[in-house]
Amino acid sequence: MPGAEELVYSVFLAFGLALTVGKLAEEAFSRLGAPPVLGDLLMGLILGSTLLNIYPTNDVVKTLSWFGISLLLFYAGLETRYSEFMRSLPMYGIITVGEVVAAFGLGYLVGIAFGYSPDRAYFVGSILVATSVSLSVRTLIEIGKLTSVEGKTILGIAVLDDLAALIVIVAGASLAKQGSFSPIGLLKSAGVALVAWYVTLVTLHKASNFITKKASRLRVEGSLFALVVGTFALLAYVVKYVGVSYLVVAYASGLAFSESRGIKRVAESVRSIAMPFSVLFFMTTAAAINVRTALNPHYTLFYVAMIGAAFAGKLMGGGLTSFLIGYPARAALRIGTGLFPRAEFCIVAAYFAYTSGILGPEAYLAALLITIVTNFATPPLLKAVFLRGPETRAVKFRWQKS
Repeated sequence: MPGAEELVYSVFLAFGLALTVGKLAEEAFSRLGAPPVLGDLLMGLILGSTLLNIYPTNDVVKTLSWFGISLLLFYAGLETRYSEFMRSLPMYGIITVGEVVAAFGLGYLVGIAFGYSPDRAYFVGSILVATSVSLSVRTLIEIGKLTSVEGKTILGIAVLDDLAALIVIVAGASLAKQGSFSPIGLLKSAGVALVAWYVTLVTLHKASNFITKKASRLRVEGSLFALVVGTFALLAYVVKYVGVSYLVVAYASGLAFSESRGIKRVAESVRSIAMPFSVLFFMTTAAAINVRTALNPHYTLFYVAMIGAAFAGKLMGGGLTSFLIGYPARAALRIGTGLFPRAEFCIVAAYFAYTSGILGPEAYLAALLITIVTNFATPPLLKAVFLRGPETRAVKFRWQKS
């Protein structure tokens, strides 16, 4: 294992490449009218294991990149108003159910179509469930649509989507160990995750004004920023004991502080840190993927079907459900598009199935391809659907009276 000094040098190299080569690539894509984040992903592939293999992807670099993306989601929460989110929470829940059922269902059907048994097809479906909202957040920030009606809806659904992914993976673990689902274990895991998320959001929101008020009275420079971000960091650590992702808590913590006194200054400071770290995250993610290992001609049709299902599941589930409950068609298309990206939970589900001997390496390679394709395709698609047509001002739900 490399020593501490060698690991520090690898961090310098990763940051150096991310903040120079990555930024230059972002500028090039920006001048071409494409989302700058594509530059990060492309340079990650070029400098990483696919081609040159000079970009470090050790555990320290990956840890820093995940820390950075958690700050990005924390910032996204700060930019979303708590009162508006809570008012729309039931609607987010309905859309989440629709898109999870559609994404999982299509994956399951792909598995059955390619000869997998029902139990193994379950794990094929689990690969497609979760959305990785960080890429959509970055793109929405770049085009100034993070706080739009659709942007806030995408964020709201993604928070609940991570909880749903956790439930699906837990059910799969039960299936693998016992040969059958454990309803009690499933309900327990779901209950703990939902309660922890809700308690964090509501309790921290009630305490947020007290925290910011006390922080503003301190004489030490940067006290407000330190206490707000420090509170989030402590919560992100504590929730590991109840099995909740720190990424979910990141958005919940930011949302809880979103209406506190003086929080705009904190949000700008968080943004100034999160954006450079997000470059590191996207380059590291791409650099760690060796695209050549995923190009097995024997499984070409399976890969194509899985990639198609990855897009169709979110578009049919998130987009169609949004439209059915009252969003305009164009807004529903934007929501479905924003839910396309896959990353961590997609890989986790496939890796679990592969290492447990349930699925072969084709499942893990399919997850890698889905991650690559959805992450490269989403920014330009999201930009296209948001920048064409009128902005959505409000949504009238079908159950509301005229």
